[in-house]
Amino acid sequence: MDGQPLTTGGRVLDLATLRAGPARKSKSSAGMHAILRLAITLFVMGGCAAYLHAQKQVTVADGDQTRTIQTFAPTVGDALKRAEISVGPNDRVSPDTDAPVPAGGEVEVMRAKDVVVVVNGERTQPTVTGRTVDDVLQELSVASQGALIYPETQAPVTPGDEIVVTEPVRATVVHDGQTREVDTNLRTAGGLLRQLGVVLGPHDRVEPSVVAYPSEGSTIKVVRVEKAVENIQSKIDFERRTERSDEVEMGIRKVKQSGTPGIRENSYQILYEDGKVKSRSLLDSKVVREPVPEIKLVGTKRPTLASSSQQQTGTASWYSMPGLMAAHKTLPFGTLVKVTNLDNGKSVTVTIRDRGPYVDGRIIDLSDTAFKQIAPIGRGVANVRIEW
Repeated sequence: MDGQPLTTGGRVLDLATLRAGPARKSKSSAGMHAILRLAITLFVMGGCAAYLHAQKQVTVADGDQTRTIQTFAPTVGDALKRAEISVGPNDRVSPDTDAPVPAGGEVEVMRAKDVVVVVNGERTQPTVTGRTVDDVLQELSVASQGALIYPETQAPVTPGDEIVVTEPVRATVVHDGQTREVDTNLRTAGGLLRQLGVVLGPHDRVEPSVVAYPSEGSTIKVVRVEKAVENIQSKIDFERRTERSDEVEMGIRKVKQSGTPGIRENSYQILYEDGKVKSRSLLDSKVVREPVPEIKLVGTKRPTLASSSQQQTGTASWYSMPGLMAAHKTLPFGTLVKVTNLDNGKSVTVTIRDRGPYVDGRIIDLSDTAFKQIAPIGRGVANVRIEW
C-alpha cells in the first residue's frame, strides 16, 4: 500500500489530511472544558460571596460578659436563641428582639433584677434592668436633679442593692437651747446633725429617731442625757434598851452605854435630761456604820438599915427626886432612915441627901419613888415613924 493514495467515499485522503483532522477536534474540546471550569468557578465564587454576605458578626453584651457570635439569623431574638442565650420575661434587649441583626453591631441584654429604691423616705422594691444607678432612675422616671443620690449615679446596680434619693427639705433642729431651721437633703436625722457639727454623747437621745427621715416641716430634737451616780448617807436610829441592876439604887436610871446612830449609804443613778432630773434609781445600799444601842440601867437596889437607936413620928410628904432618898432638916447626909407608914405598916429605907421639909408638922420629905413604896402618890402625905 505504500505510495498508493487512500480513498474513502470516493475521496482521496493523503496522510497529511488524516493527521490534521484529529488535531483540530482536540483543540475544540479543550476550549469547551475551559469555559465550563470558568463557569463553575464563577458560580462557586458567587455562592461564597452570597454566603459571606448572609453571615453577620455581632457582639453580645450580657451583664459582665461580652461575646462575639457569627450568625445567619434574621432577627436579634433568633440570633440569641441560636447562640443559646436565654432571655427572661422581664429582661430587656437592645435592639429589640424583633429588630434585624445589626451587622458588625452590638446587642445588649439587660437582665432584670429586684432592687430597693427609697425616694424621700418612701421605700419600694421594683424590678429593673438598668445597669447603673442613673439607668435605674431613668427607667423608673425618678426625678433626681438637685437630690442627694446614694450610691453615685454611675455606680453599677446588682440584685438587692438599695438606691436612696433624697430631695431637699426644710426642717427645724433643736439642740442645746438653740432652734435652727435648715435646708437639707440628707436622708437621716443623724446625718443632718453631723453636717451641723452637733456631736451626740453616748446617752443622748434624738427625737423622733437618729435614723428618721427629715421630712418637710419636721422637727428634730436633741435631748442631752447624762447619767451620774450620787451617794446619799442617812441615819440609822439606834435601839434603846433598859436593864435592871441591883447595883443601882431603885428609882435611879443610869446610862450604861450611850447610843450612837448608824449610817446607811445609798447609791443612786440619776438620769438628767437637758439638765433636769428625769429619774432616780437605787443602785446599791449598804451600812457604813452599825448603830450602837443605848443601854440604861434601872436600879433595883434597896438600902438596908441594920439597926436603929433613935426614932421620930410625924407627917411625911413627897417631892420629885430620883432614887430612894429623902430630905431632913438636921440628919447628916448619907444617913440611912427607915420610914414606916403608921396607917398600913408599909416601910421603906431611904438615904438623907437633902434638907427640908420646912412645913410645920412634917418631919421628912420623901422622893416620889420612896413615897410610892408606902402610900399612893395621890394622898400627898402620910403619918410615919422614922428610925435611924
